[in-house]
Amino acid sequence: MTISMVELLNEGKVGRPEVCEDLYVITPDFVAVIDGATNISDRLIEGKAPGRFAAEVIQETLLGVQKDVTLVDLIAQINGNLQRRYQIFGMAEEIEKNAWMAPTACLICYSRYYHEVWQIGDSQCMIDGRLYTNDKPIDAITANARAMYLETELKKGKTLEDLMEHDTGWDYIKPLIKQQYYLQNDKDNQFGFEVINGFDVDFSRVKIIEVPVNAETMILASDGYPIIKETLAETEVALSQLLATDPLCFRQFKTSKGLQKGNRSFDDRTYIRFEVNR
Repeated sequence: MTISMVELLNEGKVGRPEVCEDLYVITPDFVAVIDGATNISDRLIEGKAPGRFAAEVIQETLLGVQKDVTLVDLIAQINGNLQRRYQIFGMAEEIEKNAWMAPTACLICYSRYYHEVWQIGDSQCMIDGRLYTNDKPIDAITANARAMYLETELKKGKTLEDLMEHDTGWDYIKPLIKQQYYLQNDKDNQFGFEVINGFDVDFSRVKIIEVPVNAETMILASDGYPIIKETLAETEVALSQLLATDPLCFRQFKTSKGLQKGNRSFDDRTYIRFEVNR
């Protein structure tokens, strides 16, 4: 069984690759999309946003593991590498006190050896036209709160252009986003959700997709794509249409952030389509 690449796009919302918080891995044994969390601390680590920092550690780890590494061992290695860096940069105690300072990322990874897709966080997968998502219920709370706030801003006289210059809806929900970090990897909380951040993961909440033996085409994508289609061109058209009709992403497609003036999209995005050949 071999992996053949068909299409790939990895683009940051501001158009600068060095600050894009989406990364990816393509090897003979793994295909993965890594989505670093948006920076809410306004701090950098080695000149990088925390999400980018976490994504690079995950990417580096995946590039170095054996082809038969299990999901549990992979996460253990990633978390070990993150914890070592927390110690090196003197961040460990601060993260313990302020959970929202932890570098965080989502991962969706296809393992050729196990013929499985491992889904940690809200990235997406399509296998021969069937879509697999992993949405967090808590995201609907912040997305709807932001949408409500933006609607009131428009009622009070602001324009869409004003809000694309300065998204006051994001300002409004930012404290909620910070609080959300305390619920990461909390298996006992109604709003808990799994991410990779250097701490234990509840594997009962991780989605493992057993890829059908006869599967031919697979797509992995970050949540920078609200709609996944069977080709990159179609997926890009769907995104363009959304941004044309709902650039702030608070009506047709509700999320925590929208398109800012001068940016290329509302979020970093990655799309990988590949074939599994026998």
